Amino acid sequence: MRKLRVFPLLVIMSLLLFQGHYKATSYFDPTPVKTFTDSKYWAKVELLRDSNPNIGQEKFITDNQQKDPEIIKEFNNNPQPNSQYFLLHYAPGWDTGTKPYPVILVHGAGSDANFFADPKRDGSITGLMQYLSQRGYKVFAVTFAHPHGDNYIQREILADVIQKVKAVTGASKVDIVAHSKGNMSARMYVSNVKESWGVDFGKDVRRYIQLGAPNGGIDFTFRNPNMAWGIMTTGGFGPVPYTYMLIYGLWYNTTYHSIYTEGGAYPGQLQMLARWDSVYPLNTTQQDWYTTYYGGWGFASYSYGINYAIKEGGNLVNTLQNSPVDPSVEIAVLAGDYNYINGVPWETTGPSDGLVFVKSATDTSAMTKSGAKLLAKDVYHLNHLELAYDKSAMDWIDAQLSK
Repeated sequence: MRKLRVFPLLVIMSLLLFQGHYKATSYFDPTPVKTFTDSKYWAKVELLRDSNPNIGQEKFITDNQQKDPEIIKEFNNNPQPNSQYFLLHYAPGWDTGTKPYPVILVHGAGSDANFFADPKRDGSITGLMQYLSQRGYKVFAVTFAHPHGDNYIQREILADVIQKVKAVTGASKVDIVAHSKGNMSARMYVSNVKESWGVDFGKDVRRYIQLGAPNGGIDFTFRNPNMAWGIMTTGGFGPVPYTYMLIYGLWYNTTYHSIYTEGGAYPGQLQMLARWDSVYPLNTTQQDWYTTYYGGWGFASYSYGINYAIKEGGNLVNTLQNSPVDPSVEIAVLAGDYNYINGVPWETTGPSDGLVFVKSATDTSAMTKSGAKLLAKDVYHLNHLELAYDKSAMDWIDAQLSK
C-alpha cells in the first residue's frame, strides 16, 4: 500500500519538474536548401527552412504575394512560399567587417530585404545595407516568406536568423535594426513573447534599434477608409477594413482582401491593431468613417469594426505593452513626423510619419520596466519609409550602434 501512495506523488513531482524545465524543440536546419551567389545586391543569399510543424502555408492573395523577381527566384521561383522558408542575405563584407557585432536588418510589411539595398526600387539611391557595410559592419538581412505574415511565426524565423548569423560570424550577440512591422517580431523576441512551441529568447541581442515601430499599435486601416478604395481599384498590397464595398456603382464581396481572419491574407496586420480614437479624433470627411471604425453598414461599405479585428488579432499590442524587454538588451528608438509619402499626405489626424503616430512609435515605457536601457529616443522630420534610408537616419543608426 505504501508503494501505491508514493508512486502518484513521484509522478506528479516528475511532471512538475518536467514542466518547469520544458524547452521548445528547435526544428531549424542551418544547412541552406539553396545558396545564390548571383544577387544584384548581396554577396550571397541562402534559402533556409524551419520545419516546425506549427509553421505552415499562410494564405496569400495575388496582391500581397512576393513581387521582386530576384526574391521570387530565391524562394524557388515561388511568389507564395511556405512560411517555414526564409531568405538570409549576406552583405558584401559580412566576413571581413571590423565591427564586433553583426547587424541584422528586419524589413516591414509588404517589403523584403532588398528594400535595404535599393529603397526606391529604381536604383536611384543605395540603402542602409551599403551604408553600414562600407563602415565596417557585418550586415545581414532576412526576407520573410509572407510580407504580411503572422508575427508569432516571424518571431521564430528571426530567432533562426540570429542563430545562423552567430554561427557564421562566431559572435555571441547580434544587433537588430528593424523597420515598421519588422519591429513586431524583433520586439516579441527580446521580450520573450511567443507561442508555447516557440523558442526562448537566447539573450543574444546586444542592441535593438527601432525605426517607425508601432509600439502603441496602429489603426490606420480603420482610420483612413478612403485608402481602401484606392487599394481595391489599383491592386494595392494593403488590407481593407470591409467585407463588402461599393466600387464603380457595383457591390463587391471584398472579404478576400480584408484584414479579418475570414479573409486570412493579412494576419500580421491584425496583430498590430490598437485604438487611437480617444487620442486623435477620426476624420469625419472620409467615406463611411463612423461605420468603418465602429462597425456596421455605411453608404458604400460594410465593416466589422476595429474592436472585432483587435480581438481576432489576439490584442498582441496589449500583450507587448505588458511584456518588458529583457534587461540585457539596449534599445534606441527613431520616429518620424513627416506624413507625406510619395508626395501625398497619408495619416493626417495626428503627428505621424504617414503611417504610425509619433506617440505610438515613441511609446517606450513598457519596454524598459525590467531594466532594459534606453540609449536614445528621437523624432526626425522624415516619413515612414525615409526612416530606413535618409542620410540623417542612417547617421543616427550608425551612432546608436557605435555607442
